[in-house]
Amino acid sequence: MPGLPSFMDNLLDQAASLRDQGVLRSTLAGDLAVPTCATRDIAAVAARLLLDRAWTGTGSVAVLGPEDLSFTDMARILSDVLGRPVRYERTPPDAFKAVLLGHGASEPMAQAMVDMFLAKDAGLDNAEPRTPATATPTTFRQWCEEVLKPALES
Repeated sequence: MPGLPSFMDNLLDQAASLRDQGVLRSTLAGDLAVPTCATRDIAAVAARLLLDRAWTGTGSVAVLGPEDLSFTDMARILSDVLGRPVRYERTPPDAFKAVLLGHGASEPMAQAMVDMFLAKDAGLDNAEPRTPATATPTTFRQWCEEVLKPALES
């Protein structure tokens, strides 16, 4: 079973850090390039499949975005789009878990999130090969310009 790509839209949770401190955070290695997709592309693929009367059965459909990016790549693109420096800061798993617990997550949920990110850091998201069928159109730069930048300015 393929892993899920990183969702660009999850960065909206870091709006305050990006706007106020110029810091992008994750538990992943800064140089690990992973599939990154916009949730609107997932919705478009789902809608296409729901409307396709010829499609039957069960299965999985990978939605990998147009390119693999590392968090260092994302920070560089964010710096360019926002017109100010953004740096990547890796968060240790224990610190990430403490943040989750501090926001009210249960111990099992916080540990499950840490375990998921450890699996992602070990390459889980790179299990599915990128093909024309698994690629989707929204680039990270485009998403930052159309979604993230306006959210930071509001």
